[in-house]
Formats: sequence, structure tokens, C-alpha cells
Amino acid sequence: MGRKQEKVRFWIPAGILVLLFFLARQMPLYEPAPEDPFTGTYWYNPYGNVTPGGQWLRSNFHAHSNSWKFITNGKDNTVGDIVTTYDSLGYDIIGVSDYQHITDTRTVVPATGTEATKNRLFIPVYEHGFNVCKTHQGTIGARMVYWNDYVLPQTRSQKQHILEQLGERSELVVLHHPAWMGGYSKKDVRRLSGYDLFEVLNDFWISEELWDVALSSGKPAMLIAGDDAHNIFKPTDLARDLTMIHAGAQDPLAPEDVYRALKTGAAYGIEVTRSVARGSVVQKRACLDALPVLQSCRIQGDSLVVVLSGKARQFHFIGQDGALLKSVPAGADMAADEAGSAHTPDNAAGVADSAFYLLQEQDRYVRVKIALPDSSHIYLNPVMRTMEKNKKPPMPPVRKRRLFTIFDT
Repeated sequence: MGRKQEKVRFWIPAGILVLLFFLARQMPLYEPAPEDPFTGTYWYNPYGNVTPGGQWLRSNFHAHSNSWKFITNGKDNTVGDIVTTYDSLGYDIIGVSDYQHITDTRTVVPATGTEATKNRLFIPVYEHGFNVCKTHQGTIGARMVYWNDYVLPQTRSQKQHILEQLGERSELVVLHHPAWMGGYSKKDVRRLSGYDLFEVLNDFWISEELWDVALSSGKPAMLIAGDDAHNIFKPTDLARDLTMIHAGAQDPLAPEDVYRALKTGAAYGIEVTRSVARGSVVQKRACLDALPVLQSCRIQGDSLVVVLSGKARQFHFIGQDGALLKSVPAGADMAADEAGSAHTPDNAAGVADSAFYLLQEQDRYVRVKIALPDSSHIYLNPVMRTMEKNKKPPMPPVRKRRLFTIFDT
């Protein structure tokens, strides 16, 4: 009896390990995506169609309800609680990104909602992933849930396989909180392809450095920001990281307009300062309404010119490998407007509404990070070198290996 028990204790774990090994190999292997920086004689500007006075949509695509009860951490948030609270904060698009579940928010009408909120645009989203390293993805415009995942720490090919499968089932694929818990490494984002958006701003982790690694290796991943709210009754879970989407003059707005704006980069992220995040819903709404919006970001001659609707404290121009190209204390710079005149600071308090950067031949991409007077920050998508005029550089194609190997790079 003792020997039988010893055999059982040996063969069961051994069998499990063998099974896990073969399950892990039941996926294609992929060539690493090229790591070549952006190149070309033209500049792609994601804000080329943004004009002063255009409509910007306050949006959040990352919040969790209690749809899985005690299995996942959605606290006591009902879908109604989430929609009602974000509606009170003036959000135009409210996505409930439950794990492995597309939550329909159209069934919820805030009691105080206007006709506009009652007819709110519905964007189907969910968060994919149930693995130990928090290698999660967001899907926007999701058509169905993909149930496969690799539970143990994933190889690059496994991550690529998931991205490919999600891309076949949704309009946009997001790398969620990529720098958190090592979900994606620098090597990963240099070599992965087949996704659209990079969640740079998340309440759990800011992935700005990792974003620069992806951009520097020629991945035209546009920014998205999300609260990743798990407890909407906790003030700092709400309205901390939001995405502003340019809607142009589209009326009525269709989901396809939102997908296009996000994919082309006609959006930007806001990291709200923690002092504001601690406030009540009413206080937050007032602060959000007071934030300046992007008036224009244009390439004028050899200069990248950024103009806000209100004042900023500092403009940072950032390029290849995350290098700081220029830091402009507000009031120390001036930028030409459409008529060729100049915006200059209207007081000596170190605030201005615009700045410019002279583009250099060696620049591969340039993005702008703006510090506001209340210590909130605006993150713009980059202008990028491109081979074709007015065309965003393509994401490198995903290529499968012809031969299988037990090794992965």
C-alpha cells in the first residue's frame, strides 16, 4: 500500500506537468516583430483634423462591476452604480470592462439622466486574461469573448497568439496596464505586434516608459487611459485617468467614429492630480469641467505647435528612447497661430496656452506631455515619421514560424 501511494504521489504531479507542457505548446510560434524605428520623409500627425471648438468626448473604457460576484474584485459595484456615477461626472462614453464578459450598459438609465444620457453611445468592451502575471488585454468593439488564456507565465509567442485571436474578435485590442506586475516586458513590447492601443495611464501603474520602448521600436501604438475602477465608492478609484476622444462634427456619433478616432490617435489622456481625485463627485465634476482641452496640435513648417484652450504650467517634448527633447516652462516660449501671430503668456505667473518644438532630421517621433497648474497632466499621442503622406505608419505584420521549436525568443 505504501509503494502504491508513493507511485500515485509521483505520477499525478508528473502527469500534470506533462499535460501543462503539451497544452502550452498547442499554439503557433511567431517571428519577433521588426524593431526598426519609424522612418520616412513625411510626418503623420494624429491631430491633423482637430480644429478649435471641436467636440471632445470624456471617456472611460476600464471599470469593473460585480458581475462575477466574489470570484473577481468588483467590490459591490453594480452596472447601474458605475453608469450613474460616471454620468454624474460628465462622461460621454462609459465602458464596463468586466473580465471575460461583455456588459451591456444600455439597460441602465440614470434617474437624473437627460435625453443625451438616455441615448448614450454603447461601446462593447471587456478585459481578457486570467493568468498569474496580470498579462491582460482590453477589447473595444468586442463581438464575442475569447476564452483561451495561458495561465502560467507566458512566452512572447503565447502573448502574440492571444493578441492575434482577440484582434479577430474585436475592433481594437489594448495592452492593459502593461508595466504592472511584469505583464509585458521591454523585450515584449519591442517584439510584439497586432495590437492597437497602449494603456499608458492606469490607476494601478503608469506605463509611460514602456510606451516609449514600443514607439522607439516602430510600433504605432496609440494611447488610452483608464481608471481600472474596482470600487467606485472609493474616491481615488474614479476620474483619475481618462481618455478624451475627438468627435469632430459627427452627429449623431456612431461606434465606428470612436474606433476610428482611437485607432488613428485623435485622442489624448489625462492623469488627474491625486488632490482632485480625493474629492467628492461634485468637486471632481467641477475640476474636470475646468480642465483645458486641446485646441490644435499641428506641424507648421518645421515646427510642432501645440495650443490648449486654457493655461498650462509646462510643456515637455519627448522623442526616441524617451529622450527629453525640450522642456518649456510656460511663459518662456511662444508659438505661431494660424494667422502667423504669436501666443504669449498673459501674466507672469508661469502659465501659457501654447508651445512649439523645432522638428529635427534625426527625430523619429515626438510626443508632448503637458503639466497643468493643478499638477494634472495631459499626454498627447506622438507625431511619427512615415513613408506615405497623411498615413499612419503600419503596425508590423504578425508572422508565424514554419518550424515549431521548444524555444521561444
